[in-house]
Amino acid sequence: MNKARGGILLLLGFVGCGFAGCGPAPLMADSRPVEMSGWLSSDVAVFHWDVSDTTLKQHVMLDVRHGQDYEFSNIYLFLTYRYPNGKSRVDTLECVLADAYGKWRGSGFGDLVDQRFLVHEAVTFPVRGRYTLEVAHGMRMDPLEGMADIGLRLEASQ
Repeated sequence: MNKARGGILLLLGFVGCGFAGCGPAPLMADSRPVEMSGWLSSDVAVFHWDVSDTTLKQHVMLDVRHGQDYEFSNIYLFLTYRYPNGKSRVDTLECVLADAYGKWRGSGFGDLVDQRFLVHEAVTFPVRGRYTLEVAHGMRMDPLEGMADIGLRLEASQ
């Protein structure tokens, strides 16, 4: 009886790790829904976070969730970083969503596909205070159909 109970607990532990990710907890993780029927380029997803340790190296990642019916193999995103000292920087990021054969690179359940993209590896934020990241799509179709969520994730570099 104890072996059976131990096996069930072990199985539940593995399942729990699968849902939780079993990795280190992110320093920050947040997402913004976008209108799947049509994300306007003027509808900017805005993320805020605070930095107190300017020596901590972090990985900056974007999470992209789209529908199976999204009609492109990629998405271009405009990233506007706003620093606590009033300065800003704009980057353009291409996220490749499908391989050369049209197969989605991400994973998911049902009609949605989730993908994570490393934007900056082991970066430090040089100024203490509140940071902002604004994300807008840079595709020629406006509104853009088939996107569901955009997320920002910060993890400590090890």
